[in-house]
Amino acid sequence: MKMIKAIIRPEKVLPVLTALEKKGHNSVTRISALGRGKQRGLKVGDVYYDEIPKEMLVMVVEDADAEDVVKTIEKEARTEETGAFGDGKIFVQDVLTAYTVSTGKEEL
Repeated sequence: MKMIKAIIRPEKVLPVLTALEKKGHNSVTRISALGRGKQRGLKVGDVYYDEIPKEMLVMVVEDADAEDVVKTIEKEARTEETGAFGDGKIFVQDVLTAYTVSTGKEEL
C-alpha cells in the first residue's frame, strides 16, 4: 500500500477530487494548510505573504494504483498546460500497517 500526500492550491481541490472519484478512488482526507515552497512566499506590492493557503489531500491506495493516482492529481492540480510555481507537491510513502480504530483490526 502507498500513502499519497498532495499539497495543492485550494481552487484545484474540486477538480482533483472529481477526477479521482471518477477513477474509483473515493477515500481521501482533506486538510487545510498554510505553507510556502521554493518561492519563499509571495510579494504583492508592498505586502509580503510568508504563508500561502494550501490544501493537503491524503489517501492510501494499492501499490498498483499509486502511479495512476499521482498522474491524475498532477494533471488536475497543474495550472494550465505548463504549470506554475505554487501548484504543489506530491509525496508517496510506503504504508506498512493500518488499523481500524473501532475494531483494532489490522488492515494490511
